[in-house]
Amino acid sequence: MPLRPLNMRKKLTGIARQLVSAGFSVIPVFGNKLPAEPKKPALAWRRYQTQLPSAGEIKQFFRDGVSAIGIVCGTVSRLLVIDFDDHLRYRRFCRHLPQYSRTLTVKTARGYHVYLRTEENVPTHQFDGGDIKGERSYVLGAGSIIGDFEYTAVGETDDILQVNRSDIDSLLQYFHVDRRLQLVPGRVPSRRSDVDSRKLYARLAPQIGRNNALYRAASLARNAGQARDRCEAELLRLHVETPPSAAHRSESFAERWQEGKRTIASAYSHSRGTGGVPDGMPNSVRERLLRQQKSTIVARLLDIFQLAGWLPESTFTLKEACELAAGYGMNRKSVLQALTGELSIYNGSHIISRRYVDYLDNRGLKARKRGRPVALRFQVPSVSRLIALLEVALCPADAITEADVRSARQYRLAVHREYIKRLQPEATTALLAGRLGVSGRTVRRYNRALGVRVAPVISSFELSRQALRALPRRRSSAHKSATAGFWLEREDGKRLPAWRHVGSRLIREAGAAVRVCMRRGSVFSLAAKAPDALVRQSGAAELLQLRALREGKREPSGWLRKLGRFVRGAGERVKNAAYARVPLFFDTVTQRIAEDKTAESIAGYLLAYDEAGRECRRPARRGIAFRMLKEFGNGKVMLALS
Repeated sequence: MPLRPLNMRKKLTGIARQLVSAGFSVIPVFGNKLPAEPKKPALAWRRYQTQLPSAGEIKQFFRDGVSAIGIVCGTVSRLLVIDFDDHLRYRRFCRHLPQYSRTLTVKTARGYHVYLRTEENVPTHQFDGGDIKGERSYVLGAGSIIGDFEYTAVGETDDILQVNRSDIDSLLQYFHVDRRLQLVPGRVPSRRSDVDSRKLYARLAPQIGRNNALYRAASLARNAGQARDRCEAELLRLHVETPPSAAHRSESFAERWQEGKRTIASAYSHSRGTGGVPDGMPNSVRERLLRQQKSTIVARLLDIFQLAGWLPESTFTLKEACELAAGYGMNRKSVLQALTGELSIYNGSHIISRRYVDYLDNRGLKARKRGRPVALRFQVPSVSRLIALLEVALCPADAITEADVRSARQYRLAVHREYIKRLQPEATTALLAGRLGVSGRTVRRYNRALGVRVAPVISSFELSRQALRALPRRRSSAHKSATAGFWLEREDGKRLPAWRHVGSRLIREAGAAVRVCMRRGSVFSLAAKAPDALVRQSGAAELLQLRALREGKREPSGWLRKLGRFVRGAGERVKNAAYARVPLFFDTVTQRIAEDKTAESIAGYLLAYDEAGRECRRPARRGIAFRMLKEFGNGKVMLALS
């Protein structure tokens, strides 16, 4: 039997008073009074994101027949709530992280709310199967009634678990959220009025000390974009006037003032970077989308979000996305394909998440996702979500400008241009075409448009009678010049097919010097002084790329195995033949190797040779590269890239 309005008002008022006395900020929510939007706040609740309601305000909250109460999350309530949309996701969470599930839990219409207490500033964001409710968000508390369903507390305890930063790191890592990106307050859409550094200082000073609290408060102001002089004006006097602990030595006003200025200067001197997360779209994400979808639409739209400054996990409507994309040259049809069409799905999941706010049918609100959606919003994917969804590695992000996203051709040209500018790769045209999801002919057109200098690379070794058996025999069905990418070259420069009988005849000729040559690819460069002639690597038989032969061979693979056994160190060295070696110098390390703890989008390693000629391999990290250059000498360390 539903409660009468008077009883509902008394019940919610009593719950609200208990919550406020426990330190939670509460707001009234319409509930059944507004069936079209039952979870909408019944008043403007911005002020309650930074302060608790008074007793008189609580009296007025539930006079108009509202049937739900909202608990404001974030620093005002020191509350973090994990909102699970379904039972299975919550049960899996309890199995994997039981230490965090033993806390106050509220049963919702579709899932559960798990309450946690924290002093950290954690913004609201979405994960696969629910939301993490932090700053600028609220949840419906126990006792709220939506339709015929009442939110109730369940579980073994009514106490709320206290968590610290390391606990939040573990939780966010479990939910596949980039913890460093999400915990930086400057990444949260905020206005200056929302950043109360004085309040943070006053709360932290008794707990962690005055200097530590000042550093934390100044870092918050810095990340929110506040000028240093403004921060000093707000915090310095409060810092000086705050009484020290009993064990602290006595200091004068001037000493405290100067020490406070040094602490704020230290906070502002540290970069507010994201700890290895690139500012733009990682190259690995772009390449995976271009290669798998054979289209630039989704990758361009994600880069448009970056160029427009839309923050990760922020939500938007279809209309807002179309208006934004139109300013960058993308039409509405392309936006629809990226958000709701076939291109919006990767491995059964939406690349750009969607959120149905509520569902209605003729009988009112439905708990399950049935009926007509009241509102449909999309969410800007974070870098961590894209990396997890597309199953790629975190890598640097090449700079993409507004002019580069104007068309599909310009976008692919920009990706191709930045890749060549950054690495000057030794690769095949097929490899470059695969990165962009186009044909080799298109890549050659791109090279002409960009003015790319192409220098073919050839490996060769001298043909001897011992190596003669490694050459294939020509069958009657084979074309007489069917050894594409692999040939014999006489001393006068004439090229001949690499058949065994041809090599035998050339060796029998008196004074004939014959070399076995293989095309390894080309060096692509935008430098003005790049070589145009063939690059011959004499004596580098171990670098022969048999992969090209296997792809275009006309004969059984037995002769390839013979040639592999002839090549010195075939087992280990032929395996690594696909790696192009690029010399490193002190002034080129930062251009070719990403920051430490960040992997490149292509596999590779650092290589050098010691005095005895032995190979020394190290991981392709920037710090390791500098140490190896100091040890082996400038230019004597190579970066091996696939």
